[in-house]
Order: sequence, then structure tokens, then C-alpha cells
Amino acid sequence: GLVRERGDRGGATGLEMGKLAKDVAWCDKELSRPMEVLSSALLRCGRRTKRLGLELGAAIAPFSSQYRLCRYEQMAFGDRRTALKKKMEARTKADGRAAKLMINQTSMKHMGRYGTLERMETEAAMMDEFATEAAREAEEVAMRLQNEVARIGALRVNEWDSSMKVIASGMKEACAENAAIWESALEAFKREFPDLTVPMAQHATIVDGTNNIVS
Repeated sequence: GLVRERGDRGGATGLEMGKLAKDVAWCDKELSRPMEVLSSALLRCGRRTKRLGLELGAAIAPFSSQYRLCRYEQMAFGDRRTALKKKMEARTKADGRAAKLMINQTSMKHMGRYGTLERMETEAAMMDEFATEAAREAEEVAMRLQNEVARIGALRVNEWDSSMKVIASGMKEACAENAAIWESALEAFKREFPDLTVPMAQHATIVDGTNNIVS
């Protein structure tokens, strides 16, 4: 990603600086020396930064894979919503059939319409069976979803914790090595140009509103 690109650009800049140093060396060897030091530092820093990019790319693989899995998680929750909707609709129909049977049962017996009554009882029983089956399916979907969420959650905790440790360790090591590279380059400059004055950070003296001196 960005870290590898930064390493590539640093290395490319170092190569160009090395070419410039060779061109300058034909006419001014002394002037080309600091360019060579800078070129070497840029190349080393670029290689180390590029290696850091590769390490980070491997370390964030669990994050990338879990991001891709989010689509399937959304689909799983969609299945849960569909199952709940189906359960609700089936139960509503079953309750409606049962209520209709209860309202008309007595009158149909008095009217002797036993065939119609038997058909309504059969339909009510079938609807209740469908509703029970839909409820069972919704419960199974809920259990699978709950178990999968728990599994993925535990997996993410373990993988992400390990990945963050690798990322932090890799960045710390790379920063220390890059700092050493540029400190070495600075020492090389000082050896080549002993009279060179390197500006150092100065502590500013500030007087605040209470006339206290803050360094």
C-alpha cells in the first residue's frame, strides 16, 4: 500500500541521486561525495521501508479477509430476517384459520355442515403445522447465526490481537533502523565536512500570563 509506495519512491530517488553523483564526480569529486552519502541513505531507507510494507501487508491479511467476510455476514442476517418474516406470516395465517374455525364451529354443527367443518379443521391443523415448522426453521437459523457470530468474534479477537502486535513491532523496528540509517548518513556528512554546523532543536523560553518562565 502506501508504505510500499513510499519505499519505492525513496529507492527511486536514491537511484536518481546516485546517477547525479556520478555525473557530478566527473567535474567535482568533492561535491559528489555528499550526494553519494544521500543516495546511499535513500536507497537503504527505501529498501527498509519497502520491506516494512511487505510485513504490514502480511500482518493486515486477517483484517482484509474479515472485511471480505462482512458481505456474507450481511447475507446471514438477511436470512434471519427472512426466516422471522416467514414465521410471523405463517403464525398469522394459522391464528386466522383457528379463529375462523372457533367462530363458525358451533353454527356449522347445528346446520349439519360436518363436511365443511372437517375441511376447516384440517386446514387449521395444516396451517398450525406450517407455522410450527416455520418457527423451528427460524430457531435453527438463529442458533446457527449466533454460533457463527461467536466463532467469528473469538477468531477476530485472537487474530487481530496478534496482527496488531506484529504491526506495532514491525513499525518500531523499522523506525529504529531508519533512524540509524539517517544518523549514519549524518555522521558521514560530518566526517566529510567537519566544519559543517548542523542546526539543533532549541528550547524556546516562553513567559506565560502569570510571568512564569516555561522552557
